[in-house]
This record gives sequence, C-alpha cells and structure tokens, in this order.
Amino acid sequence: MSKSSFKRTKSRLSPAELRRELADADIALMEAVVAGCALVAYSDGWVSPEETLRMRRLILRFEPAKALGIAEVLTLFEDITLRFAQDHDAGERDAFELVSRLIERPRECDLLIDTCCGIADADGGLDAEERQAILKLCALLRVDPRPHGL
Repeated sequence: MSKSSFKRTKSRLSPAELRRELADADIALMEAVVAGCALVAYSDGWVSPEETLRMRRLILRFEPAKALGIAEVLTLFEDITLRFAQDHDAGERDAFELVSRLIERPRECDLLIDTCCGIADADGGLDAEERQAILKLCALLRVDPRPHGL
C-alpha cells in the first residue's frame, strides 16, 4: 500500500517543542522512544542497510534526539536494531518491553507517540505497517490515536 493511502500523521508538538519536552528525559524515556522508533522502522519485518542509514541520518537531524544526546541515542538505536536483525520476534518483544515501562507515565506516553509519528512522517507519510505499529504502541500505552491522525 502506498504512503499516499494514509493521511499524514500529526505530532501534536513541533520538533522544537518535542526537543524541549525531551530535554529532561530520563533513561526509561530515552529507551522507550528509541525502541518505539525501531518498532516503526522494523514494522514491515526488516530494515535494509539503506533504511538503517536513513534512520541514522533522521536521528542526527531529528531535534528531539539532540535533547537526548545523539551519541547515546545512536548507540541505543544500534543495539535495538541489532536485536531485530538477529531475531525479529525477540527484538520486537524487547522493544515493547522498553516501551511498556512508560505505561504509568501518561505524559511521557503521549510524548513517545508524538516522536514516533514524527519519525514515521519524516519521509512524507506513513504506510500501513508503520500505522499499525504506532496503533499497537497507542494500545499498549493507552494513548488515544485520534489526535495523531491515526
């Protein structure tokens, strides 16, 4: 299904607002955000080397990642993507485990969904697999997907 089949996702916050919100992120939030973005990236079952390179470039340019510390975010992203590459199901379980640590933190849950929507939208929209991954995250975290255009 083409990306044009779905409307663009909507982060409720601008990139600068996301960066400010993530400026005081603790390790649990940083891990959850990176895990959520990896879930979106691997939503179709695999990520090509080109997609991995593109995700690294997106992280380098994505304002909220700067607030979390680019080097730390890239190291964590590489660790999580390695888990997916070795065993997709185990990588997915590990990523959902990291994300689930935020369940009792509604503000951070919304922030995670905003960030994942921003990453998914970075290439012009989202495909069916990305949308489904974000909806799973919303369900896990009890976040209403409607404000995000899902």
